[in-house]
Amino acid sequence: MAAGGALVGAPLYTLAAYEGMGRGPAALRRAGFAKSLGAEDLWDVALPPLKKDAVEEGVKNLSHFRECTTLIYKKIRSIQTDRLVVVGGECSETVGAMAGAAEVFGGKAGMLWMDAHGDFNTPETSPSGYIGGMCLAAACGRSPKLGIGLGRNAPIAEERLVHVGSRALDGPEVTSFNSSPVTLFSSGQVRKAGARATAKLAAKHLEGNSDWIACHLDLDVIDPSFFSAVNYPTPGGLSLEEVAVIIEGVVATGRLRVLEVVAYNESKDTDGTAARKVVSLIGKVLRLVG
Repeated sequence: MAAGGALVGAPLYTLAAYEGMGRGPAALRRAGFAKSLGAEDLWDVALPPLKKDAVEEGVKNLSHFRECTTLIYKKIRSIQTDRLVVVGGECSETVGAMAGAAEVFGGKAGMLWMDAHGDFNTPETSPSGYIGGMCLAAACGRSPKLGIGLGRNAPIAEERLVHVGSRALDGPEVTSFNSSPVTLFSSGQVRKAGARATAKLAAKHLEGNSDWIACHLDLDVIDPSFFSAVNYPTPGGLSLEEVAVIIEGVVATGRLRVLEVVAYNESKDTDGTAARKVVSLIGKVLRLVG
């Protein structure tokens, strides 16, 4: 195994119009992602394409999601590594990826989830039926309809979840977060407290009650003035430097085992500038390049 661990692509997208996110892993490879991390490239999980949307039980493309999630889970659980970088695709790759990682690493997983959005709806509360807006709740066990029959507990426990960078929560998500032990730092709170202070608080919380830590980076947590190659660019976000500082706080604990990098849309990056920013950012936070 390479010194930088393993890299695997999970090119999942759950709306046909979001195929550009499905091409994200390949585009980041072309930008030198694996080389910059010093990682062994295990290539992409082979997922079926999604060409036409279907609504099932009030959820868009539910069968497609279940099939792809099972494939991602099976791939991840077979990997032996001390650190895993998963590149998506959309945020919903986390359901299968974290279920697989939980089997690889065992123990209690903590999660730093960086995202402009909550991803904490359920099929019953979602205004759109889009699985990408429900995936964190699903990984926490709040969405049985999105279960994939793995016969195990939810891979993310809410008391070991720190959500950072939110600024576009739906009303039902606010209600759910308010009734949950999730630790939530909105983008406004990060700016008020400072990225370094936020990083220390997040790292302390996760280190104190987790055996190992995963970090999920939805690139739309970054303000569109710095990075806009995403489907949902949302003003009021974090800078690239603030994102780096917060992730570095978790890296410094020595317990980071999984890093998920998602939501890069290749079709919105015509000259590759955004891809190179991702490569530079992740190389920096893992202290292997730059």
